[in-house]
Amino acid sequence: MRNVDDSMNPRIVKLATTLRDHFLGSSGKGDDVSIFLCGGSSPSESQFRRDLGSTVSATKSKYRYSVYYAEDMFVELILGHQRQDLLTLENLLAESVSAVVILLQSPGTFAELGAFSNHPRLKDRLLVVIDPHHQRSQSFINTGPVRHLQKQTKSKVIYHSMQPSDITSLSKSVIQASRDIGVATPPTKDMTNPIASQEFYLGLVMTLDPVPRSAVLSLARALHPGSPALSQTAAETVLNALVNQGNAILVSGTLRISQKGVDTLFAGARTEIRKSQLRSFLSQLRMEALNVMLRRRRDRLWGVAA
Repeated sequence: MRNVDDSMNPRIVKLATTLRDHFLGSSGKGDDVSIFLCGGSSPSESQFRRDLGSTVSATKSKYRYSVYYAEDMFVELILGHQRQDLLTLENLLAESVSAVVILLQSPGTFAELGAFSNHPRLKDRLLVVIDPHHQRSQSFINTGPVRHLQKQTKSKVIYHSMQPSDITSLSKSVIQASRDIGVATPPTKDMTNPIASQEFYLGLVMTLDPVPRSAVLSLARALHPGSPALSQTAAETVLNALVNQGNAILVSGTLRISQKGVDTLFAGARTEIRKSQLRSFLSQLRMEALNVMLRRRRDRLWGVAA
């Protein structure tokens, strides 16, 4: 497969650049709080984590709270032909959110705590939730990574029951702490961030619909040349999630936006004024894209076909 970056129609690249600058510009919304929620893998622990995430996401506030899970974002990259390791992918996601919340419930979460607390950037972005019964335990967890986080980082440790009856109270604590962490150590907003770039890719697919998946990956590499491999991994993560969630449709290697995807994109604008401005902006770009797409042969539009 040849790289199509250099042969792609420059007007398509320009449209993609305009979208990137709009959705990933420095003037982005400061009211979004994104949370990477880690927890135990047993059925009851997994259900508790999902219920907590749903409670956090449903919170009514001037802030928008979004919760993400590694197993949802990365399943294709782990099981597919890329065969990337989960820890590397978790690090990618963890660096992209406002806060990484670890519900300390099982050996798996102990390992995540150890790995993340030693990461040069993630160590300041953690919120560790520990059952109060273990608060005074002289275990390695308390005297090692937990003490390190409390004394030498900006991360937070809270002691709170992790029972279904306490989800509402716990969600309030998680929300406040995650917001504080996000302010202290805001995530980078660029093409390597699969969270921040979700609306960009929805807007891109909507503007260029129908667009080859390979062309979107080429644009990801071209628009962030400093880290092309990482940008492509982030793009693959987002595209897989959009298809799995029904926001985009993938048929024979070609992406189209669904009605759900359109609704999701405009829901992100939140206010009617923002929605109107976004609708006008995307309509203009769509007209420009159609003008290019209807006048060019496929091989001169996307570059050499993958």
